[in-house]
Amino acid sequence: MDRKRIEELAFKAERLGNYTYTDFMGQGDLASFLDYADTLGVPYTVCGGYPESERVVICFGSVEMCGYSEDPPIRLVEIRSRGKKFAEELTHRDYLGALMNLGITREMLGDIIISDNIAYVFVAEHMAGYITDSLMNVKHTAVDCCLTEELPEGLGSKKEERQLIVSSNRLDSIIARVFNLSREQAGDCIREGRVFVNGRTAVKKEKSLTEGDRVSVRGKGKFIFSTENGKTKKDRLSITILLYI
Repeated sequence: MDRKRIEELAFKAERLGNYTYTDFMGQGDLASFLDYADTLGVPYTVCGGYPESERVVICFGSVEMCGYSEDPPIRLVEIRSRGKKFAEELTHRDYLGALMNLGITREMLGDIIISDNIAYVFVAEHMAGYITDSLMNVKHTAVDCCLTEELPEGLGSKKEERQLIVSSNRLDSIIARVFNLSREQAGDCIREGRVFVNGRTAVKKEKSLTEGDRVSVRGKGKFIFSTENGKTKKDRLSITILLYI
């Protein structure tokens, strides 16, 4: 979504006192928005259906500005095979392809989470009924679709605590250690715009991380910087991270 359209939505919310919403966007578009979001002067939140969403919607408005609260227009669709015994092992690409074959654009779809060959798809509210009525097959597997209120407990938030030793609390140093890269490779990820800290594109490899920072490296994974645990006898830094698995 381009900047002009986002600004139109922001100022419409402010002018009318009603909430407005963008389509779903990925990390790159979100990072671009966050770079200038504060200049708009319009309150906003970022939501994707669950706390760890990769694809999100920007919601312009607030209770103070609009005088009421409103849930974002996002629904959760569950897709499961009719006969588990004969079902194929379906992938993220399979579900996405089946949905887009219905004529649904990527901007109408949020995250797709798969567990035990059941897919949970966050979708724009106005597309939810169409999907549940129209999606009959994913590849060669017959499926049933229904709306559900929330993800099963534990889905979408699996994290593994790890304690690591790094040379310093620098973004490139920590990324290199977490994803088994060289410092040069980690620096390349930053220079190429593939690293995001709290949703914003990271631009400085020397950046120090603070407790609670969420770091995502496109193509590698994501983690939360939890704590610094102090220096080792060799004057290196012990840290704890929560790695999404």
